[in-house]
Amino acid sequence: MELALLNTTDDSQTQPEQESLITREGKEVDISGDIWRLPYSARDNATLNFEKVVNNQVKAALKIHIADRVRRISTHAGYAAYQDIWREVLRHWESNTSDSDIDSYLISLFESAINRARKRKRLWAMYRPIQWYLWCAENLPDTVFSEVYAQELEAIELPGNPKGEAVRMEDPESGPLHKSLELPLLINTLKSDEGKSFECLQQKVVVALSIAFGRNPANLTFLRESDLFRLTSNHEDPCYIIRMPRIKKRFVNPRDDLLDEYLDPYFGSMVEQLIELNQALPLSVGEKAFIKPEERPLLINKNGNKAAVLSGDIDNAFNFTSRDISRLLNAFVRRHNIISPVTGALLRITPRRLRYTLATGLAAEGISKRELARILDHTDTQHVQVYFEMAGRIVEHLDKATTKAFSNYLNFFKGKVVDSDMEAVNGDRDDKHLIFVDEQNPTVHADIGVCGESSVCHLDPPYSCYLCPKFQPYRHADHEQVLDCLLASRKERLEKYENSRLGIQLDEVISAVAQVVKICEEGQEHV
Repeated sequence: MELALLNTTDDSQTQPEQESLITREGKEVDISGDIWRLPYSARDNATLNFEKVVNNQVKAALKIHIADRVRRISTHAGYAAYQDIWREVLRHWESNTSDSDIDSYLISLFESAINRARKRKRLWAMYRPIQWYLWCAENLPDTVFSEVYAQELEAIELPGNPKGEAVRMEDPESGPLHKSLELPLLINTLKSDEGKSFECLQQKVVVALSIAFGRNPANLTFLRESDLFRLTSNHEDPCYIIRMPRIKKRFVNPRDDLLDEYLDPYFGSMVEQLIELNQALPLSVGEKAFIKPEERPLLINKNGNKAAVLSGDIDNAFNFTSRDISRLLNAFVRRHNIISPVTGALLRITPRRLRYTLATGLAAEGISKRELARILDHTDTQHVQVYFEMAGRIVEHLDKATTKAFSNYLNFFKGKVVDSDMEAVNGDRDDKHLIFVDEQNPTVHADIGVCGESSVCHLDPPYSCYLCPKFQPYRHADHEQVLDCLLASRKERLEKYENSRLGIQLDEVISAVAQVVKICEEGQEHV
């Protein structure tokens, strides 16, 4: 293949080019022309267009390198190499460059690219272009790649991709979701979503799985209907296991190794509902019909996966792409108009933000590095260090003004404020009246409302009552005192215990009480 591709200047010596190659995953790719359609279903467009490369010698060398990456490492490795080399270096090639000075011109392009990357503080982006040059200088002698310049490139120290910067900087749009103000809002919206349509269920499942496991979107695209297991019979409390495909582990195929993960029963039933709706969709491509659960994606792309179909990767012809997963997350936020209390704009969620959120939350709760690495499916613990650096900083102290301001966004109180027992369900029953007692000063107590539940209630009054839709707080009660006690208790727990979970467990109740306080204040203003 090397001789065939490099003999571009003398037609009499040109040999027939190789027609196809087999990727490391075992898929065939047509490489007879300048348009290569890679079997890479995780991307919207996995087509490599070598027609854009102006110089034939450079084009030939790029083809050889990409083919080597695809064949030996992975389709993703070849795709990523092409994208980085084109974006950082070759797209700046001027068409009127003389063929007699290609080697020095290519060096000047690399020097310019390196200087741009340094100026933009993204020198890490030059890793794949530099690796291409080094590889060509070593494997393609007597070409436009200088061995001397290759030695200079090899001496450059490249920093790693700063994946943890958004976490360290606590970026309100790229970092972890706010543990007290944004994450509960997202979870409660998910649990209150009654949408039953196919699109709504797909959105809900993607949100649920992203919150629960913090996986990269590509993991979700390879899920199959058969990956969900219900371990208990219908009349028992359900227990769900989902087998999660692994990526970036040097396996030939992401589904060559699956991790069994426990799935919350509420989320598990949601996935079951989606699988039931999936059954109404007949899936087929040509003579291939997808009938068995192990063949059908859990998240079905009804329009088909363009990259998979064009490349002949029929097994993944109905997979979503990674970008589709992000679109479903954003569609969920838009459908519910979820406004972030932190930014005052639509909540921005991405698979990466939810991954950061899960990781920082678990680190703050005291999980070990080894266990966190397992949950995030890392092969070692070095990649999780940033989450432990942030562990002590992700939980803020809340004050009364802030809590009141954010309470309407969170909307944790679902009950009804009443003016008297006559308005309340069970108002005539003494056993249903709720009393608040100050833990620090037990002599301070007050009636705060009525429980509207007719059967036995299993909540722990009075705090948890503020989250119950059956709770009927009195408008005249001193809910402000309840709020003050809760905020003081939260502050004490955060200062006394390193495990911040003891503090943030109160946050939903605090927001609900603050909402009741505001409702009562507004009601008194209109009297």
